[in-house]
Amino acid sequence: MLYSEFKERQNRFSTALQIGAPFLGLIIVYISVFSLFEIKDRNFVLLLLFIFVYIYYIFYMIYKGFQTSLIDRHTNAFSSYTIIKEIEKIIHKKSVKDGFIVMINVTNIFYIEEQYGIWTRNQVLKKFVEKLDGYLTTCGFKNVPIGRYQSGIFLLIFENIKSKKSLNHMLTGFCKEIKTDGIFKIEIETAKAIIEKTYDNNVKNIIAKLMNITDNIENDLQDILKPTELDILIRNAVNSQNFTFLYHAFHNFANYFELPKIFSVNVKLSIDNYGVLPYSQFLPSVKKNGYEIKFDQLMLSALSKDMKVILSRYKNLKFIIKISPVSFRNRGFLIFVKELLKDMELDSSVICFSFRENKIYDEFDRFRAIVDEYKELGFGVMFDHFGAFGNTGVEYLKHNIKFDMVSFDLEFVKNIENKNYFQILKALADLAKTFGAKTFVRFVDKESTMSALSDFKPDFVQGFLFDKPIDINEF
Repeated sequence: MLYSEFKERQNRFSTALQIGAPFLGLIIVYISVFSLFEIKDRNFVLLLLFIFVYIYYIFYMIYKGFQTSLIDRHTNAFSSYTIIKEIEKIIHKKSVKDGFIVMINVTNIFYIEEQYGIWTRNQVLKKFVEKLDGYLTTCGFKNVPIGRYQSGIFLLIFENIKSKKSLNHMLTGFCKEIKTDGIFKIEIETAKAIIEKTYDNNVKNIIAKLMNITDNIENDLQDILKPTELDILIRNAVNSQNFTFLYHAFHNFANYFELPKIFSVNVKLSIDNYGVLPYSQFLPSVKKNGYEIKFDQLMLSALSKDMKVILSRYKNLKFIIKISPVSFRNRGFLIFVKELLKDMELDSSVICFSFRENKIYDEFDRFRAIVDEYKELGFGVMFDHFGAFGNTGVEYLKHNIKFDMVSFDLEFVKNIENKNYFQILKALADLAKTFGAKTFVRFVDKESTMSALSDFKPDFVQGFLFDKPIDINEF
């Protein structure tokens, strides 16, 4: 049972006592009247009046009970009014010197409502509260007041806790767990904020500050669990946008001497004491510490400046940009990209987002809707490493999730002279073309590879056989 439900039960019991106590008193009055006085019409009218007054009182208390419920009827957490009153008590409670007010925001709740409906949204939020309460109890925090402030925003009160770091560590663990597990196979994105109860005596100012933190520092790069020295350096480099971009051309297989119109973007990061690291070396730190979305946002902000310069010189180019599937499925990320392109005066048609997955995301209807929305807005969508271990790309095609482009796993190119690998690669290419996707083959660095590819003719090829990646100054 949630702490809020326990308090609601107490509140209802108190209301029942308030209803029952006058009834007991009325019985005593009745007995006294009958034993002390002779029943006359006047006394009888008085008794009837008592009865009517008491009936009115009962209905008033029942109505008041409904009006003063402590809990939110959709989630069983404390209502907004109740949790605010509880926060007011704690910030003015002189006997409690240490404590924190926490806000946890389910940031994709509007997307969940849009895709699955209000009923599912309410069920997700109810389950979210139950999981949060269970997690806190497991961590040794029983009876933590949890209240629904609005929509997917919840407020929590922690008394007699001195360490903000340990509290942050615990809540970060919950946010990571809920993101990994999801609810009803629906991905849950969260942002959190923590503030000392002594921050302000006005609860409105405390909530405003918490809202500002969750709005502006979602996936805060400062909140890293047990960072290594390299983790910290990578975080600082990302925050400073120390990105270097190289552009590698894709050539039309049918005529690879014509000027290329499609370039994939290779991202590198300049890091103190380590030099320039390629994407594959710093990505594990980004993923481990859970800020893929923030990384992709900062990377795109820097890249858009380069793209604008290049497009001012050469029109009708398309850039294939690798992002995390976590970002791709995040509603806030899509909104960010739309606003960024508007600010930079760039068209969505110049971007094709590329991503890869090792595990199947089995909310196929939702994923299909996401892919379709990107395509309707003019973005291209590429599935990278098509045919790799797990074959997630083929699984998505089975559920009618169609991509504009696919690029094949390096393993096929490295082993293209092996008959089995070649036949599978050819079959995958034919499958992709059947579903309307353009086929891209990377890592072509030998004439023998080009000769082998001529048997099934991919749409585009890329590799050192033709050219090397170039920077913005070489365009």
